[in-house]
Amino acid sequence: MTRFKLGLIIVTVLVTFVFVSLAAYLKRPGGEANAPSVEAVSYAKPTPNGKAVFVAFGSLEAEAKLKDTKTKNYAEGLRTKYAKPGLYLNSDSNAPVYVLEGYSPDEQLFLNDDGSCVIRIEGEWWKTKAYPAGKRLSTEVENTQLEAVAVRCFRNGVVTHEYTLRDLVSNPVELPHSPEHILWPAGAVLNQQTNQFHLFTQDSNKITIDIRSGEIITRGKNGLGNPMAQATLWITVGLTIVLAGVLLFLAWRSRRAKVSQPGEAKV
Repeated sequence: MTRFKLGLIIVTVLVTFVFVSLAAYLKRPGGEANAPSVEAVSYAKPTPNGKAVFVAFGSLEAEAKLKDTKTKNYAEGLRTKYAKPGLYLNSDSNAPVYVLEGYSPDEQLFLNDDGSCVIRIEGEWWKTKAYPAGKRLSTEVENTQLEAVAVRCFRNGVVTHEYTLRDLVSNPVELPHSPEHILWPAGAVLNQQTNQFHLFTQDSNKITIDIRSGEIITRGKNGLGNPMAQATLWITVGLTIVLAGVLLFLAWRSRRAKVSQPGEAKV
């Protein structure tokens, strides 16, 4: 095997590896957005700087039915210690810095460093996110959920912006459904250094929100929904096919040359 052919093989393998890796890295986030939750249970979430804690009250009915004694006692303790949901300083005072009603699970509520700014992913889709269904919701139910508030932004307990699900997605037909809900989130993260909240949807959208103002900074396609990613993948596929074709041609020509050569004389 010549060095040229060996080089082609190596390049072909490398290009294929890059293509597969790029596809895996850029694929649209899917599945469950975060850790599973099925009941609205009270919780206390510390701020990143550790100087305050955000308290959210869940459903009394759901907490009363809890079989986990530890979790049940924890929820009851929060209601005993804190009079209302909201932000509390880690001090002897039990007066809230601000009160904030409403509920989303711990993993769907995001606090900036001192807890003055909150972004909350709304709705009850998290209750059935583990049960995606092949059958879609009725048009009436789907439209109702698309028009409902999906994200609220707060500053010191006051709403600064709120966005419906229709504001956040661009192609509702791509969103999976459970028997009761549209399962639209595909993950979210808050960058404390930049104060930017990045939200991903199941139809490949990426929305960036300034957590201090609540305004959308940028929005666009994410992963394979991104036109640049699609172009990159198609170019990679094309190069792989071309290199593989060249390699096959050289192998065919080499074999043909050997067949056409006269055999060596036997002694």
